[in-house]
Amino acid sequence: MKSLFSLLATGALVLLPQRLGAQANATGIDWQYRLLEGSTLVDDCLICARPTILQPMRGSFRLVLIENTPLFSRYALRDVSFLAGSPTNEAYSVVGAGTYQIGGEVAVLQDMTLQVVLSDPNNVTTNKEFTNDVRTIDRAWPIIDVHLVQTDNNLVHYYSVHLLAAPLREIWFSTGGGFTASKWQSPTNRVSPGDLISDSGRIVCSNSRLLGKLGLTPVVPDLGIDAVDIGPGGKVFFSLNEAVFSETLGPIQHGDLLSDRGTIFRKNEALLAAFAPQSTGIDYGLDAVQVMTDSTIYFSTTTNVITSKGMLFRGDVLSNEGKLIKSNQQLLARFHPPVVDHDYGLDALYIWPGGEIWFSTEEGFNDSQLGPILAGDVLSDQGYVVYHNLELVSAFAPIEDVADFGLDALYIVTDTIPPPPIPKISSVIGSSPVGDLSLNWTGSGRVFQLEKATIATGPFAPISPLMVDLNWLDSRATQSYSNGFYRLRQW
Repeated sequence: MKSLFSLLATGALVLLPQRLGAQANATGIDWQYRLLEGSTLVDDCLICARPTILQPMRGSFRLVLIENTPLFSRYALRDVSFLAGSPTNEAYSVVGAGTYQIGGEVAVLQDMTLQVVLSDPNNVTTNKEFTNDVRTIDRAWPIIDVHLVQTDNNLVHYYSVHLLAAPLREIWFSTGGGFTASKWQSPTNRVSPGDLISDSGRIVCSNSRLLGKLGLTPVVPDLGIDAVDIGPGGKVFFSLNEAVFSETLGPIQHGDLLSDRGTIFRKNEALLAAFAPQSTGIDYGLDAVQVMTDSTIYFSTTTNVITSKGMLFRGDVLSNEGKLIKSNQQLLARFHPPVVDHDYGLDALYIWPGGEIWFSTEEGFNDSQLGPILAGDVLSDQGYVVYHNLELVSAFAPIEDVADFGLDALYIVTDTIPPPPIPKISSVIGSSPVGDLSLNWTGSGRVFQLEKATIATGPFAPISPLMVDLNWLDSRATQSYSNGFYRLRQW
């Protein structure tokens, strides 16, 4: 990999480009997967009367493509690391590797094997091999849904695992209400409903930064956000939950799609123009948005819209091309709400390449099979809860004792986005005598991360979080007399 340039200070500092969102391999796919709600481990005894132990399971693995033919694709599962248990129960750990194959000549089928070390709550460790007992596929790629059973004949501890996994690195979102993070000290531990935050427990983009270039006078302390997407170059698209006036842009409506670069990316009337609403000049709001790779914009409105072709409801997924992508009833078709034909609204959405839609509703409901569904839960149109709201915010450890903080915006950082062109480093500025090194770049990636290694071949380790920023300050980078090599990754 060719170095973009090097800087000699007290040591050699070389920056290397990295094109792919994931590490390079022979076939180009190395995706980070995470287990979702619904993943479980079962410890059963087939020859005794003890109760079956079922534990929720979380964890991650890498999926690396190792062979691709016209009939099937074969992957290696690497860095498998799962933990099964709950706050009131001891944990099981599962660590190892495996293989996954998907494809077929007549029907699309899947096969998975895992070779793992399994530790139970009594610290008894055993080597286990698992394989799937059903080959049919219920989820659209790249979501993986597979049930695995152990291959040995130990009937006292007969294990099975259900893996429901998606290729995601972080979930970025905003909440409907603010909260106080106990992991930080007062008075800087308040998280605003206008902040874009991560389920890793940090603020990705503060409300003041989102609003900073909009020309709002007087400067407002905080405005909640209702929709978010990330565009090329780390540009943050968002809407506000109320109308404001800008000295540079004029009136800004609730339904306008804004940019953190200080522009109105799309006016609300432009988003709805293809539907030809009967009433013009009305702000119909903007509650959810995603700008697709072909520049089509999918969105939902805050209020219903009357058109010559009928009513568009607040919970529908619409397109700026004038298409109804999915109605609210279709989104919830695999759920079991008390009133089937009621519109429960749509507050956030993310559409996967395979077409599966993750979303949140404006109104919660009691599902007759799944139980309470809260407005802040992340749901799938396939009929399952992806993440409960309290799990999303758990890394912040909120001090407020509430069941639901709401969910007003959603963005998934995933390896499935097609790799953008290699970014360009615009400057590397050293600061003496403290040795800070400021790195700045331009690129068409949506999300960036800077990594560092002591030798050019690695291993590289992240020194920055996943971010939309186009710069990073490496503190005291030039005080060491050893070489330092940087690699910029983007998604």
